[in-house]
Amino acid sequence: MEYLKINGQHFRNMVINASNRLEDQKEYVNALNVFPVPDGDTGTNMSMTFKAAVCEIENMSTTSISEISQKIARGALMGARGNSGVILSQIFRGIGKGLEGKNEVTSEEFAKSILEGATFAYKAVMRPTEGTILTIIKAAGESAVSSGATNVVELMEEVCTHSQIMLDKTPDMLQALKEAKVVDAGGMGLLIIFKGMHEALKNNMEATINKSDKQSSKSEIIPPVATDMPVNIKYGYCTELLVIAENVDTNELKTYLEKHGDSMVVVTQDEFLKIHIHTNDPGLVLSKAVTLGELSKIKIENMREQHRNLLGIQEEVAEQSAAENTTENKKYGFVSVALGEGIRNIFKDLGVDVVIEGGQTMNPSTQDILDSINKVNADNIFVLPNNKNILMAALQAVELSDKNVIVIPSKTIPQGITAVTMFNAEASVEENENTLKEAIKNVVTASVTYAVKDTESDGKTIKQGNILGLVENKIKEVGTDIYKVCTDVIDSMITEDSELVTIFYGEDCIISEVEAFISELENKYPNIDVQHYNGKQPLYYFIASVE
Repeated sequence: MEYLKINGQHFRNMVINASNRLEDQKEYVNALNVFPVPDGDTGTNMSMTFKAAVCEIENMSTTSISEISQKIARGALMGARGNSGVILSQIFRGIGKGLEGKNEVTSEEFAKSILEGATFAYKAVMRPTEGTILTIIKAAGESAVSSGATNVVELMEEVCTHSQIMLDKTPDMLQALKEAKVVDAGGMGLLIIFKGMHEALKNNMEATINKSDKQSSKSEIIPPVATDMPVNIKYGYCTELLVIAENVDTNELKTYLEKHGDSMVVVTQDEFLKIHIHTNDPGLVLSKAVTLGELSKIKIENMREQHRNLLGIQEEVAEQSAAENTTENKKYGFVSVALGEGIRNIFKDLGVDVVIEGGQTMNPSTQDILDSINKVNADNIFVLPNNKNILMAALQAVELSDKNVIVIPSKTIPQGITAVTMFNAEASVEENENTLKEAIKNVVTASVTYAVKDTESDGKTIKQGNILGLVENKIKEVGTDIYKVCTDVIDSMITEDSELVTIFYGEDCIISEVEAFISELENKYPNIDVQHYNGKQPLYYFIASVE
């Protein structure tokens, strides 16, 4: 077919077919991820992002390429998941900008829109890295505008050819790709999209969205609504306080507190000690704490009363979250991302308003984060992504919100928990932002998981099924025993200044074995406070931090 111009319906069929092709090949793209850990989801994120975009135009009959492209850009922006999805959304935002105000375009005009997509993508990344999807879109845009093709089909063929050539060079640009013997996953995803667009135009296809694979939804965790059935709340008072003290024996304190409640969290940072516990006698907690130092930020809430109040208003607000039930604006609010029932509950216990279910393999979209922000009735809202692959979507949500939202760039669960515990409700927004950002810098995080494929990474030969110990996202240990690997990575993080080790164990761990493991660590490091919590997270046997 020859197309000297394309309109909105041509473009609609091109992107819908591209979405279907990416959906079909998303697992192949996932397999190209360099790291052999079970969160290689570049293909999934790009596919879900692009499907969210094309769903916006499925039933549009307009011939305006401007209207179609604007809808695609908006859909991709709101549906963006993971860093690859955010960059993809910016690519099509730029393409939409290049097509703005046009009913149909020539090959030259379409070529310029692809280059505009590259411009937008590079602007979205603070420190662009070559050898990634950015390199591929730049090659696509530059080849398009330098092409002399007047037929849009031929133009897209050239775009695909030059994108493939550049993609094949990515291992020479990034050592990690060369070691793993793969090309860049995001770049491959973009190439698949371009090929799908070319195929639809070349074959004059009338495309429909492939809906055989339902997209999973990541939404905020809404607390269970109250029922009129009797509820056994064993410990009725949620008690929180800050103790200004130094050289506290936290092991002795935890032993004391465990006798008087549950849901206990004890965190130290410099001269501050944060205590959270559910108890039936807050006085005993305060009496013990006052022997340690000066008390501050004391908060005691009657959870039984809260439950009764919820019963009284449930009919009216059954479909609203706890954050939405608050009629009066408060000064501060929190949105956090977490995966694992135990970890989510810790964030809720620490006062986070909305916890979005997500993390490894489950990156929430920009829309998910924005919806969660809108549920918090506060003047200033802090967002904790707790994952490097969610950070860009969080920042994108901030741009779309009309609230004062501050993203604390936490990349791990321990960083997020530390940030919440260091929050001071009486401090200014700027003071809290600085304090929280500074606090997460002092948290070194490790994780223990398994290898999903044979590969070479960080100079290590890895076989599928090996146990991997990562520190700050770099593979430090490879073994066969989860406890040995976890011990080794913690050993590598301990310094003479270390005071606290925190371990969250996953849903696949055996509690009796974990307790024995913790006892060994406590004996090995008698001068360091070792805390452990049942995070119930999937895929990762342990998430650990040293402070």
